Amino acid sequence: MIYLYNHIHKLVLTLSLVFIFGCVSLDDSSSYIPHPVQTIDKVQVREMQCVHLFRTDKQESGWNYASATANAIKVLKDQALVAKGNALVIENVYSSRIYRNGYEAEAASVYVSVYKCPFIEEDYNYDY
Repeated sequence: MIYLYNHIHKLVLTLSLVFIFGCVSLDDSSSYIPHPVQTIDKVQVREMQCVHLFRTDKQESGWNYASATANAIKVLKDQALVAKGNALVIENVYSSRIYRNGYEAEAASVYVSVYKCPFIEEDYNYDY
């Protein structure tokens, strides 16, 4: 009886592990697609003679400060793309904690300037 219990226990554990690891992708490099709006610095703006379009900021939350910052930058790049911008300069980033629905979460406020730069288009032509 004890032998049967141990055997079933090991079988259930093995099948559970196979199921868990079978559903998880360990290689996420295939899911990464670079954003068409580039992040550049102020020196590059001067050298390329980019045209300033606007300044904006965004506060986003995330699982931690890094993911909150990444979420805010993604939203800002999407905004820049809508306004026909192709580059942004990160001016400042502030970490904070916000309260939503009674829970505390990590957040980041990101301040950027959006530019239209004379990039060589074939270098940044991504197929979506």
